[in-house]
Amino acid sequence: MLPLDVHIEGRNLEILPEWREKIEEELARLQKHYKDPILHARVELIGTAHHRHGAFEIHLVAGVPGDTITVIRQGEYVLPLIVEALDVLDRRLEEHSHIQQQKVKVHEEFAQHGKVLRLFPEKDYGFLETPDGLEVYFHAHAVKKGKFTSLTPGQTVKFAMEEGEKGPQATWVRVE
Repeated sequence: MLPLDVHIEGRNLEILPEWREKIEEELARLQKHYKDPILHARVELIGTAHHRHGAFEIHLVAGVPGDTITVIRQGEYVLPLIVEALDVLDRRLEEHSHIQQQKVKVHEEFAQHGKVLRLFPEKDYGFLETPDGLEVYFHAHAVKKGKFTSLTPGQTVKFAMEEGEKGPQATWVRVE
C-alpha cells in the first residue's frame, strides 16, 4: 500500500513509466516495513546535464508522524539513483523508528514501587527490590531525574520493568 499522498515529478525530463513503477514499488515496501506510516512522499527527478556528480538528481521528501525526512542524491543513471535514494530513506526511517521507540514512555499505571537493594558503582549497575521480594537489575543509564551515584541502598524508587536476557530489568528508575 502506498502512502496516502504521493507526488512524482520530473524537472527537465519526462518521468518514464518504469521509474514511476520502481518508486511506487519501493514506497509501498517501506510503508509495510515500518510501524509509523509514511503520510506523504514527494519525489522530484531533475535532469542536470551540467552537474559535476552526474546528469541526474533526485529530491525525496517523506513525511512521517513528528518528522520530515529529506534525501538528495546525484548520479549518472536514473534507476540506480532511485534505488540508492530509497535505500537511504529506508535507513533514515529505521533511525526514526528507533528514536520514536525510545521516546515511548511507560505509563504511570505500569510503574512499580521498590527500593534500591544493591549498587555496583564501579560497574554502573545495581539491583532493586519489589515489595514482594523480586530482584530487578538496572543500569546507571536507566536512572531518570537524578544521578546513579547519588542512590543509596534502601532508598525508595519508582520504576518500570521488562524481561531482560537474564531476568527482570528496569527500563527506567526514578527516585520518589
